[in-house]
Amino acid sequence: MTTMPRSTASSARSWTAATAAAAPSRWASTWRSSRRWLPLCLLAVLATGQAQSMPGTVIDLASGRPLQEAAFVQRVAAARHLLLGERHDVATDHAAERWLLQALHQQRPQGALVLEMIGSERQPRLQRVQRWLDKGNRADGQHLQELLDWDPRWPWSAYGGLVQDAAAAGIALHGGNLSRAEVDALLASSAPARFPVPGARHRLSNVVLAQHADAAPLLEGMLAVQQARDSRMAQVLTTARTPALLVAGRWHVLRGTGVPGYLPASTPALVVALASAEEAIDASDADLMWVIADE
Repeated sequence: MTTMPRSTASSARSWTAATAAAAPSRWASTWRSSRRWLPLCLLAVLATGQAQSMPGTVIDLASGRPLQEAAFVQRVAAARHLLLGERHDVATDHAAERWLLQALHQQRPQGALVLEMIGSERQPRLQRVQRWLDKGNRADGQHLQELLDWDPRWPWSAYGGLVQDAAAAGIALHGGNLSRAEVDALLASSAPARFPVPGARHRLSNVVLAQHADAAPLLEGMLAVQQARDSRMAQVLTTARTPALLVAGRWHVLRGTGVPGYLPASTPALVVALASAEEAIDASDADLMWVIADE
């Protein structure tokens, strides 16, 4: 869902950080929505260390203080379930995701990567491809894209690198999204969506209507899709091998609007929100804000 800034008080519970980039402009379609053998030097990075320093700045929202790279990596690596909220069209967010996956895998074996960009009905295909790769077969980026039958609504140029890194490291891939048929059925529904967190419906309604003035007739269906997507991602996350990392649009990972509200109490999650320098993320929504320039 499109990301909008929120107002904030100058307190430890929020940190001002430019409006986030919108979700893919493919609004209507999105709502209806090879083993990359890396160079030996990058495989060595995945196994033994980081090639680059941490991009941007990470803020602990509870204290309002920045975290050094080592402290950030230690904290996220300790989480059994880590939720990373991105701005879909920001290239620097995608680079940060790759950096984070490498940092996590360097600290301890990464169990799973759950992606909003893949429908959960594609899991059998993902598993077949992973078994094929585990046998020592090789595929470059284009071949891997073809093997996965990658959804073109999510540009491979943006997400292919992350998928290739996971495949090269043997990290299990999981689709967290709904199928197109499920989305179509929900969009046609007029039943009001019910959210587990008070205020979520109001916040998400405002976002939809602010960004898409002509969306009012479809509002209930859009909210139903949002609710079902978050519920599905939570379900997949809880069944994936841990430690598990979920990468999804930012509204999907915030505690006040997204996946955390659908996780059982026995499944705590650490929430990291990618943001630009003039945005505000409240500590009630996320644990850490990762400030990255919009490029």
